[in-house]
Amino acid sequence: MKEIRIRVAVLIIEDGKILLVRHHKGGRKYWLLPGGGVDYGETLVECAKREMREEANLEVEIEDLLFINESIPPDRHRHVLNLYFRGRIVGGSLEIGQEAILDAIEFVDLSQLDSLTLYPNVKQEIQALAAGIKPEVISLGNRWEYSS
Repeated sequence: MKEIRIRVAVLIIEDGKILLVRHHKGGRKYWLLPGGGVDYGETLVECAKREMREEANLEVEIEDLLFINESIPPDRHRHVLNLYFRGRIVGGSLEIGQEAILDAIEFVDLSQLDSLTLYPNVKQEIQALAAGIKPEVISLGNRWEYSS
């Protein structure tokens, strides 16, 4: 049985630049917002913080849930639910993680965003956020409660 993969991504914009990671996979190179898959029992915020440590060696504060999208190719061989959070760096020093598919990590000038291959293609939403336009999305966090 196929399962839905839940991926958390962190959007960090500083001084007109956005933090991106480049993957080299299947003979292709493309950019993504740093992040990755949620482990069972891990909150979205915990996942975002772990992925930022693993991919970028950064400690981050996770802020607003910005937007959500699904990635389902026409042949439906995979189904990814992407959740995008705003992040703020609070520690660490930027360096690329040890994953074999990671090819680069850097702050890229927002003016170069249109010329990059970015998956999923959320360039328009990133540019709107950079211009101060925030989508109307909220996160209520982990609402699980034990009954007494």
